[in-house]
Amino acid sequence: MDILEKIQKVEALIKRAATEGERQSAIQAKERLLKTKEDTEIEYNVTMGDMWQKKLFVAICHKYSLKTYRYHRQKYTTTMVRVSKSFLDGVVWPEFLKFRDILGKLVDEVTADIISKIHKDEEEIVISGEIEQGRDEPPKNQNL
Repeated sequence: MDILEKIQKVEALIKRAATEGERQSAIQAKERLLKTKEDTEIEYNVTMGDMWQKKLFVAICHKYSLKTYRYHRQKYTTTMVRVSKSFLDGVVWPEFLKFRDILGKLVDEVTADIISKIHKDEEEIVISGEIEQGRDEPPKNQNL
């Protein structure tokens, strides 16, 4: 059982704890598991393809009490995080990949649905021939 599975089981214990004592014990167990992420933290520069992926990554980092930040003049799709390699590889990144795939499928479904409502399944017209290049000036008026 990897650390991600352990954390997920402890989170389930927190949610279904019958007494306050059980809940506190589960919270302490989660904190101990999260402390394993602190064994030599490294600063990672994570650049995503779009803002949705960045927001997802940041949300997952915040779930595990990781602080994300950006340096001045870095792109909006870039985030920095200080975390140990084992915690990033074993917990954060696998969870990000799982939710990124789910998010990607949802976005594809919604996009296809919207496009099907706007545009009927007509084929795009293809015009044969060459595109004229090198015209920098607009056509001149001709006096007839």
